[in-house]
Amino acid sequence: MSRECPETRNDPRMERTIVHETPRGLLTIRANCPPGSFDGMTMDDGLGHFSQYSSIIQKVETFDNVAKRRGGRVTLALMESRLIVGYGVCWYPDPSERWAALGDLMYEMAAIEVSRTLRGVRLGRRILDAVMDEDFFEHKITYMQGFSWHWDLEGSGLTAAQYRRLMMDLYRPYGFREVYTNEPNIALREENVMMIRVGSGVSPEDQKRFRYLRFGMKPPD
Repeated sequence: MSRECPETRNDPRMERTIVHETPRGLLTIRANCPPGSFDGMTMDDGLGHFSQYSSIIQKVETFDNVAKRRGGRVTLALMESRLIVGYGVCWYPDPSERWAALGDLMYEMAAIEVSRTLRGVRLGRRILDAVMDEDFFEHKITYMQGFSWHWDLEGSGLTAAQYRRLMMDLYRPYGFREVYTNEPNIALREENVMMIRVGSGVSPEDQKRFRYLRFGMKPPD
């Protein structure tokens, strides 16, 4: 069961709070957390550094830095109101990346991560529900890059191929599909994956530009 604070629903840039009742207690999802809203929060022990895997974000201060970025979005999953057990972060591509060539058309779903202590309760799906529930994404090509060296194979007990399928199954219900590219980091390992979601407001011409960019080419005049 979940409930949402109605006064924050209409403005997609405002913080939105959704509370879920779970067998482990109340789980709060906070979407679009603004800068300065992370004081007093702590990271769960299942988000951190382990022998064969490290969380992409390990310090609370990093969320504040993301929220301050142009277009930066932070969604947190919280237990006991201040304990971070999962998160989603997204932003515009760095100027040094290939995808920045298309400007603000491209938007990266940079990371979705769930604490080792709270896996198996569909928390990743709840985080993505909150992240994607905005018209903002209808005017973007939103992409995720799945790099196998970031995956918690040890903690999950999965092979790289199984983890890849897990990630793809997580994103597909939101309109993401796999695409092929010769971008060096993606092409480095066969288990790596790129998925995109093309918003309903993205023009055919912009979609064509992206198809060529996937292989480092310029569209013909």
